[in-house]
Amino acid sequence: MSVRWFGVFSLTLILLAPLLSAAFSTPLVLNAQAADPCQGDTQAIEWNTTMQRMSEVPHYSTGNYGYYQDDMYYGNYETEEQPVNSSEGPEEPWMYQQNKWNLPMLEPLDTSHYTTMLIGNDSVGALRLNLSANHRTTICVTLQDTDGNPVVGDVYLFTSTEYDTYVTSYECAHTSSWYCYGDGELEDALSDIPPEWRSWNPLGWKSYRDAHEYEGVTSVNLALNLDRPEVYTPLWGGSDWQDFYLVVDTWNNVHDADADAPGVTVAADVTLVTTQRSLVLPSYTVALVFMAMLLGGLAAPFILNARYMKAGMASEMPASGLVPSLERPADVPPFQHHQAPLPPPPVPVPAHDSSSWAPEPPAQPVAAVLPPVDSTMAVAPPTPVVVEKSYDNPFEV
Repeated sequence: MSVRWFGVFSLTLILLAPLLSAAFSTPLVLNAQAADPCQGDTQAIEWNTTMQRMSEVPHYSTGNYGYYQDDMYYGNYETEEQPVNSSEGPEEPWMYQQNKWNLPMLEPLDTSHYTTMLIGNDSVGALRLNLSANHRTTICVTLQDTDGNPVVGDVYLFTSTEYDTYVTSYECAHTSSWYCYGDGELEDALSDIPPEWRSWNPLGWKSYRDAHEYEGVTSVNLALNLDRPEVYTPLWGGSDWQDFYLVVDTWNNVHDADADAPGVTVAADVTLVTTQRSLVLPSYTVALVFMAMLLGGLAAPFILNARYMKAGMASEMPASGLVPSLERPADVPPFQHHQAPLPPPPVPVPAHDSSSWAPEPPAQPVAAVLPPVDSTMAVAPPTPVVVEKSYDNPFEV
């Protein structure tokens, strides 16, 4: 009985582990905080150490980047770029002239920060982050113009691979290149695919976990808990580290529900609030829970069948009852022989002419007198009966 209850308790604990993780994901005792989760003590940003500012602008979207600064890779090859006019937007040249193959390594984000990004019309503003798996990160974004009026835009959260696909889509919408699948027209035609099927579209792009895309909004608050750092190991070895990109979109991308270009410079107020997590379950607990459910479903018929087969084999039998068994004799009183009484002898009726009559005594049985047995007398043995065997019937004795 104890083993069975231990198994039931263990299975229940495994099934409730994901639910308990949400209850203990934050410290049990919290300091007094403001009602708004986007308010708190912030620290100064160490650029290119805990956060990096990046952008995409229409006047520098040629698709040719200085991946390598050494001429040994290109020789005397010179890329033709459109002239840069910094007056077309608030972005600085160092924001969009990034070396894509030599980005600085960022420290995990475990402190709270606040910043404001100025994003020109038909452009992209991005913050490159290294989110910590040991902290719960709350991101709050508010969009407005330089005069303080609300502006409708799009906010996305990407990983490194997803951001590269998004940047390729932006370049195809603003320039002509060999990898743009018809200058972006084919990608625009496939934009009607539902969000749950966009991950199967090789020509489109999607946000992190297919959920963190907020289109046509003026402000957005989102919280993110990571199970583990976003590091993938390819089949051919090595490791693929994935950073996160918080993107504010001010151009009309290929999605149907996104906002149009606002036509003004957008000021995006971004607040990042981190909270220490007290309990972080590993990602394989989800697989363990589903495996336990599957094994429990497979074992249930065998357990029920075993209990059914043992239902009538109890060791203790009830004290009352007339059904005997091999271990208990029948509860029936022993048989007693009772001799029926003999009927009384008939009484003769006297005649009418008799003056007096007396019944005669009953006759006594006369014992048979056997002749005395002489011990010297020879007694002849019984004559054996000779039976002739017939061969007509072989079974006749």
